[in-house]
Amino acid sequence: MQTPAEILYRLSLGVVAAQWDDREGLAETSAWFESATAREMLRIDCYSRQSRSEEPVMGRVTDRKLKRAPLVALVLASMHRNGRLRERAVRLLCSSDSALSDRALAVRVADYAEAVRELAEQEVLRRTTLAQAERIMPLLQRISQRWRGSEVFARYLRALTAVHGEATVWACLRNSEGFEVRRAAFRHSFESGLLGLPDAVRLLPRERDQIVRRQLIGIVAESAAPDVIAELLLRGRSAESRVLGLVKLTAAQLDPVEVERLLVDRSVLVRLWARLRWREMGRDPVEVYAAVARSAAKPAVRARAYVGLAEAGTELDRSEIVGLARSADLPLKKVGLSLLRGKAIASEVPWLLREMTGEHSRVARLAGEVLSSSPQLWSPADLAVLKGSPETVLRRRGWGLHRGRGGWEAVIADLEFGEVRGRLALPMYFQPTDVQRQRIVDLLSTLSLDRHKVSEIAFAAGIPG
Repeated sequence: MQTPAEILYRLSLGVVAAQWDDREGLAETSAWFESATAREMLRIDCYSRQSRSEEPVMGRVTDRKLKRAPLVALVLASMHRNGRLRERAVRLLCSSDSALSDRALAVRVADYAEAVRELAEQEVLRRTTLAQAERIMPLLQRISQRWRGSEVFARYLRALTAVHGEATVWACLRNSEGFEVRRAAFRHSFESGLLGLPDAVRLLPRERDQIVRRQLIGIVAESAAPDVIAELLLRGRSAESRVLGLVKLTAAQLDPVEVERLLVDRSVLVRLWARLRWREMGRDPVEVYAAVARSAAKPAVRARAYVGLAEAGTELDRSEIVGLARSADLPLKKVGLSLLRGKAIASEVPWLLREMTGEHSRVARLAGEVLSSSPQLWSPADLAVLKGSPETVLRRRGWGLHRGRGGWEAVIADLEFGEVRGRLALPMYFQPTDVQRQRIVDLLSTLSLDRHKVSEIAFAAGIPG
């Protein structure tokens, strides 16, 4: 999505190219219009008439003799602030059957000038080939959510149906590149009976759009036979489909092999429902998790089994958790660190700090969470290995860990790192210790802070003036 400044710049280049018959510049502007999505095209039209000075963004397009102008110059003129110029440009665009004129005319059905709006609408309603519909419908779909031109979408749809028939039109719209049109087309097709369960079964494995896939999953779950649900949903790519399959099928309808596989699924919700169904089968999920966790399976699968053990309420031995956290396999290391929260000991602090200096940000974050969960094991002085690093990312990790201690330590961390922005959250109901107060004094003497901010900190910390 381009920024307003980028849009205004591209428009100005297009206007200059139109004024000087710059074919290369006109070709670039034309390609820009053709590649823009419906949303982007409407944004371009909106910004084309904005200006912070008396000279409009679109410049002196009125100096152009429009009858001999190239197509892209007409499109630019159709976006001009001058209503008469827009009307003349729209009349000339009506004589063009190009793809770009289809899009430019569709944009103008939301014009605030009634004459321009009616002229564009009349022409759009005549452009009813399926190829034209693919270009026009995404724009009308978005315009239908506005006030001006909102009724044109329904009128155009009726015109298309009268020419091609409902089945053909909606089949075309289901293949639209505009995702909003495509989603609406699928929803209408199922609600009106144009598509049914066999179509949902056929389309679901290939569908990539999340919203359409959700529609297909719901239809399969509500109407399909248990074996079809098991085949399509329990083995589906999305966690939503696997959860819905477990919800819709009873324990008697489920294959134990499938449920056992889903016990170590990537999704938390899938694992939860799999455990529920597994227990309804009279089996213990903890036995499966323990067997998989200590097997020769892939590290990622073993890691999910360990997570499953924790989710099932099983308390793992601390030595086993530390072994996982020190593992060379990244998935096992991450799950070990997540299970070590609140269970670390003082001798493990140096190792955890070294983990925070590693290249894997996820491991570093988990090691920091272990240290944050046991602040009594370490002091801010232990963070020198992070704070003294030449790498900004490591210093930030040290700052975040120090700041997490809260109270006056958070203020000291901000002062050490120079992160004094806006209003500091100074502790209100207790004073710093003598050591903390002296550290604050030392830091304030070395930092170039606003006088009022220094006074605010000194007053709150009880530092004499």
